[in-house]
Amino acid sequence: MKNKKSYLLCLVFFVVFILSACSTSTVTDLNNSDAIGEQKEEQASEGSETRVYESTLGNIELPLHPERVVVAVQDYVGDILALGVTPVGAAGWVFETPYYEEQLKGVESVGDKTSFSVEKIMSLNPDIIITYSEEQYDQLVQIAPTVVVPYGQQDYRERLREFAKILNREAEAEAWLAKLDQKIETKKEELFKHVDQSEKVVILELAQKEIYLMGKSYGRGGQIIYNDLGFRAPAKVEEVAFKEGWASIALESLPEFLGEADHIFLGVRDSAVGTEGSQERKGEVTSLSVWKDLPAVKAGNVHEYQVQTFYFQDPIAIDNQLDFIVEQMISNR
Repeated sequence: MKNKKSYLLCLVFFVVFILSACSTSTVTDLNNSDAIGEQKEEQASEGSETRVYESTLGNIELPLHPERVVVAVQDYVGDILALGVTPVGAAGWVFETPYYEEQLKGVESVGDKTSFSVEKIMSLNPDIIITYSEEQYDQLVQIAPTVVVPYGQQDYRERLREFAKILNREAEAEAWLAKLDQKIETKKEELFKHVDQSEKVVILELAQKEIYLMGKSYGRGGQIIYNDLGFRAPAKVEEVAFKEGWASIALESLPEFLGEADHIFLGVRDSAVGTEGSQERKGEVTSLSVWKDLPAVKAGNVHEYQVQTFYFQDPIAIDNQLDFIVEQMISNR
């Protein structure tokens, strides 16, 4: 009998021990599960850190370090590239512009010069979208945080610094601008050995039915020519074209605006920028005495540029345009 009681007592102790061990194991597993969950939450929190950017449309919460950037307008692609960011999507004919091509390999096209595909942008899962169009904002903001940077209100240095704030890359912006400033000084020294800084320069662009004077805030090398190199345009040109950045003029008024110009930078729009027949238009204009009698034309100081490469005004474009401008201006001196 005693042996039977002893056996039962041992059996009870054994069962209690087993249950206790199982209970401890379960608690430990639960604790580990909680720890893993907390770790994942912390990692998710770290990956989704944000900051507030004050835009023209109000404060926007942006990722601390944006990685998937879509540039819905072609004008700002070069700024993003200059900051060391390769966008996942870009719009326009930047893909055919020589100084962007290499850096845009693998980047998806999301639209042309004037429109974009909502479906394509959504498929790229962006964490930030950049545009200049308030009209596009309502559509784009449904996809991802969208920043509207107005076009033509800042020079390229101010604009690059603005994008640096958006993308959290201020150091990269300053490094780019410091390198560019050094190059500008070198090019000025080279240029002014051959050309007097007092010479007047005009930027003229021909379309199929229009003739445009370009100022210093709409690309076409204007910021380099007038701001960085310090040239002036004839007073009449500055009066009509510099405030808005451009002005349309009549063919018969060419002597009025270009009569005092020593140099003319001439662009001819073609089908790549939405206007066909402009080469014929160029022939029509340049065959007339109203053109041939201009002092800059007689002196051989007409420098024709490709609109597609002179259109942009980001640091990468500026860097390339600077070489062309200086080379052209000293080519026949």
